[in-house]
Amino acid sequence: MNLVYRVTPKQRLIIVEHALKQMQAFAQHRWWDREAGGVMMGRHLLDSHDVVVDEVSTPQDTDRRSRFNFFRSRMHEQVARQRWLKEHSTSAYLGLWHTHPEHDPTPSCVDRNDWQHAVAGDTYEGDRLFFPIVGTHCIRVWTLSRRGALRELKLEKKNARKEST
Repeated sequence: MNLVYRVTPKQRLIIVEHALKQMQAFAQHRWWDREAGGVMMGRHLLDSHDVVVDEVSTPQDTDRRSRFNFFRSRMHEQVARQRWLKEHSTSAYLGLWHTHPEHDPTPSCVDRNDWQHAVAGDTYEGDRLFFPIVGTHCIRVWTLSRRGALRELKLEKKNARKEST
């Protein structure tokens, strides 16, 4: 199943099943589960303007993780760079994801500051980065543009993959 979010009238964010499962594997369902996160990688589709999340980095040994806190180490940059090289410079950095121990996750002030630093300081294609937060029952996604406009994306549909026979 893919998740599809509307970004603009002409653009969608599509999180493919593989990336979705990678993030959901770290949802904090038990009281001892620690926050987790990583970077999102994928493609900007030229013919439709859609953005596709193909893969995410997962927690690294060098991350700092606790029940209510997550510090992403520089190792995630190396993972993203290796993916970029492996994909012959076609894999793009699309944003940052992490978990919250909440049914319906909301960004903290620390999250918002982290996102502002990413948009201002990271190198990426396009006008915006994306920031999913994986809760215990849903995933909510925000986007922050270079102009500083922060808004939540609405889930357009859960798109079941149809296999051709």
